[in-house]
Amino acid sequence: MNEKRIKKLRIKFLLISFISMTLAMLMVTGLILASNQFLTRRNIKNVLQYIVDHEGILPGARNIESSGSDISGHDYSVVRFLNEIFNPELLLGDADKPEFYYSNRYFAILYNENDQIENVITNHTAVVSEEEAAIYGEAALNDPSGFGRYSDYYYQVADRADGGKIVVYLDSSEIISANTRLLYVTLGMILFGVIMAAIFTVQFSKWAIASEIRNMEAQKGFITNASHELKTPLSVIKANTEMLEMTGGGNEWTESTIRQVDRMSGLIQNLVMIAKAEEYESDAVSGDCDVSAAISDTAKNFEPVAVNEGKRLETELEENVHIRAMDSQIRQLASLLIDNAIKYCDEKGMIKVSLSRKGKTVLLEVSNDYRDGAGKDCSKFFERFYREDKSHNTDKGGYGIGLSIAESIVKVYHGSIDAAWNDGRISFRCVLK
Repeated sequence: MNEKRIKKLRIKFLLISFISMTLAMLMVTGLILASNQFLTRRNIKNVLQYIVDHEGILPGARNIESSGSDISGHDYSVVRFLNEIFNPELLLGDADKPEFYYSNRYFAILYNENDQIENVITNHTAVVSEEEAAIYGEAALNDPSGFGRYSDYYYQVADRADGGKIVVYLDSSEIISANTRLLYVTLGMILFGVIMAAIFTVQFSKWAIASEIRNMEAQKGFITNASHELKTPLSVIKANTEMLEMTGGGNEWTESTIRQVDRMSGLIQNLVMIAKAEEYESDAVSGDCDVSAAISDTAKNFEPVAVNEGKRLETELEENVHIRAMDSQIRQLASLLIDNAIKYCDEKGMIKVSLSRKGKTVLLEVSNDYRDGAGKDCSKFFERFYREDKSHNTDKGGYGIGLSIAESIVKVYHGSIDAAWNDGRISFRCVLK
């Protein structure tokens, strides 16, 4: 994983964190607001029903005169607080207190059996006249639900015990204002929380990935240095072994030593290629690249190798295919795919390299005869150091990292690479953008 991938992973983490946190806060806020609205409406219904049950005249309130004053300072306790939250019906216990008559502003209209107004009670409000109350009453009677809201009032329609109907309007402006303030406050807190979390998360994430970037740089430096240090002893071992063959004649032991030295040298070279492939994604992609020419030259270089192994290499390349890319990367991509195809192609089989343009994308496909591909998971071929032969005893060569490097190159150009087997042939298909 290179620095660019780590930063992309950081951005994804930040987005997921912000989205998750925002959704969680909205969900909690929604539950709070919904619960508050439910309990509020429930309490309003209880008060309306209490007034309805008393025919619009609260007990002990018949001679109350409007004084314009407000009574406050009544006792408040934890029990009352919990009751208000979890059981608003218990608030009706306040009906036994004098404050109950002053804290509820309402008006009521009583109708007889002929739907004629029998009485209008407006001594608990100073903003609605009897004429206006009658108009509101007619509007409520037309509501089939019998309960609703009009402006800052909630109303209820009910049947009277001796026939007729009663309509009660309860002034709920203070409750509605309180709920509105609660909504705005919670939304403001959500916004503030998201902004503060964004600031802290961004800063902490920079600190978190700093160590990973240092470790990544150290790993790349180790691979480069170790590769350089290993080359010298391997060269000495190979030279000494070749000298022994020249002086004492070759044998199976010296040949085996040279093969293992070559193998180790190839492995070191591929480890360096891995480190460079990790850097590709951090390099700026610039310059026009003639993909047709790059693929054609690369394929020609591999023709003698294919012929030497008794295989055929054919090309079907569209001319003048250009993209913005590094020529060296395109050539390396083609080399890795063609080399892999020659190694794993069946004896006397055919390797085909094709190139075409489709819209804004370039399609490079390398296929070869491969009888043993049936039933195999082709996606595993792109795993680093994947070898079908777990014992590593194979005459195919390679270290299982070529296709992984090819995948890294393709990702630089926001493309894709996949493998598929069909009718005895395996195809590696690259899409470059």
